[in-house]
Amino acid sequence: MLTQALASDIRPTNCRPHLYLRQVRMSDLDSMQHVNNARLLEMIQDAHIDMFYVRPGLPGQEIRPRFVYARHELDYTQPLLLQPEPVTITTTVGDLRRTSFRLTSRVTRDARVFCTCVSTAVAYDPDARCARRLEEEERALAARHATPPAAGPAH
Repeated sequence: MLTQALASDIRPTNCRPHLYLRQVRMSDLDSMQHVNNARLLEMIQDAHIDMFYVRPGLPGQEIRPRFVYARHELDYTQPLLLQPEPVTITTTVGDLRRTSFRLTSRVTRDARVFCTCVSTAVAYDPDARCARRLEEEERALAARHATPPAAGPAH
């Protein structure tokens, strides 16, 4: 079962999911001719890199977030097979806190969902070898793709 996102400490506006297209390659297939589960996680991490480590020439290219994964939870819903059409990996950010955030990624093709992954990322200082606070630029970049907090029960 997927982890439920906790209340966020920010209220994002103008948020949109990050979309990443990825072609399934023959090297992604296992002996059963579907995409291996480890390859699915690699595809999701490719989408995260595309989302946070922006390409040269794009606005915000100087932002280089530094984080490590503390957890991945994957739900596989159906086998992903080799087809000419790429898959779309849709990622949103939730539970944005001082030192961590959650990424929810879905691997889809057309209306079919092949895998959903909830990843917990923690801002990390490699020199001190410990967690650190997210910098304002990192928080702003993550907030671009944040989902609004769930509404609480009516009183």
